[in-house]
Amino acid sequence: MNDRTPGAAIDVALFRLRRIWARPLRARRAGEPPRPVQMSNVMVVHAVHKLSLDVPEVTVGAVAEQLDVDPSTASRLVNDAIGAGLLAREESAVDARRARLVLSERGRRVLEVVVRYRRTYLDGLIADWAEADRETFARLLARFAEAAVARPADLAGLDRMVAEAAGVTDVAVTRP
Repeated sequence: MNDRTPGAAIDVALFRLRRIWARPLRARRAGEPPRPVQMSNVMVVHAVHKLSLDVPEVTVGAVAEQLDVDPSTASRLVNDAIGAGLLAREESAVDARRARLVLSERGRRVLEVVVRYRRTYLDGLIADWAEADRETFARLLARFAEAAVARPADLAGLDRMVAEAAGVTDVAVTRP
């Protein structure tokens, strides 16, 4: 395994960042008081907000697609966010058989605080960088994210390779 490629450095950095980023809102250990909002709640609120900018009505199915989770998982996450008072389910103006999701006032406030916190934190991390470096990093990171969205990973291929490497033969692996 070649650990000296740019891809290897990016892989390690993204893994570290994901763990650091999830830490502030992940569930606490036993005996500690619960967090007022879980990371999954923030993810759902963010998804509903983002989708509401592009579509007339946000549904659980749209949240499932946005978060790249199964519809049943999205339904549970949405119900949790509704239970936390961050979302509301309203009657659809388009189709009376379905519901639309909207941010509650509490959900808007939580989203604003989380986004402001993240952006302030990130600005602080690069505060001592040259302006040109900050702009270049932002441009390249956005370009990297766009490329990742345009060319998602082949998870079925990964499943096959992992099953092969693990010597697992009795696991159903989706074939493209």
